Amino acid sequence: MNKDRTTTYKAGDEIAYAQPHGMAYGTVVKVIERGEAGAIEIEFEDGRKEIKKIRDRGLSLVRRASGASVADESRGERERPRDLDVERIRRSEQRRRS
Repeated sequence: MNKDRTTTYKAGDEIAYAQPHGMAYGTVVKVIERGEAGAIEIEFEDGRKEIKKIRDRGLSLVRRASGASVADESRGERERPRDLDVERIRRSEQRRRS
C-alpha cells in the first residue's frame, strides 16, 4: 500500500481506527488543522472523543459524509469497464424479441 499520500478528512466522514485490541469506528467531528501536520477530532461509537493526527497509520477512511465510499472515491470519474461481447449479445437478444 502506498501511504505517502495523506487523506483529507472533512467533518462527518466515517473512519476506522486500528487499535491493538481491534477496530474502533467513529465520525470526524472537527478538523483541527489541514495538511501534513494536521489533526482531527473523532467521536467513536462508544461516545468517547479523541484527537488523532492525520498521519496516524491506524486511521482509515470508511465513507465520506457525502455517502461516497473509499472505492468510489478512488475510481473517480472513470467509467466501469465494459465487455463488448456481452453488449453485442444483449443487443442481438433484444432485436430477436422485438
